[in-house]
Amino acid sequence: MHALKVAYKASIHASTNQTPAILEKGWNPRLTQDSSRKELVEIHPTASSFKGVLEKARNNAVRCMEYSFAYAKEKWDKAHATPDLKVGYFLLLSTTNFNNIKRFKKSQRLL
Repeated sequence: MHALKVAYKASIHASTNQTPAILEKGWNPRLTQDSSRKELVEIHPTASSFKGVLEKARNNAVRCMEYSFAYAKEKWDKAHATPDLKVGYFLLLSTTNFNNIKRFKKSQRLL
């Protein structure tokens, strides 16, 4: 929990454009990621290639999801398009749902 507090207080907030630690104490706490030197960190070639494979897989998944969303939107828009009806067209209406309408008896009417 302490690490979470430190991370929260060291992050810049959008409402104040400053960190809560600066507003409270006037200074930011030092984090371990700030003190480690980046040039001394050595990345193993296998880890680097695995990172590349993961990035390619993620990019492929994002591309597939975008294609899937576009395909679904196109199909939905095509199925839900308003029909172009004009006066004089003959239409076939199904009356199966009209038979299921419950009708009020005279004693049940609210009038």
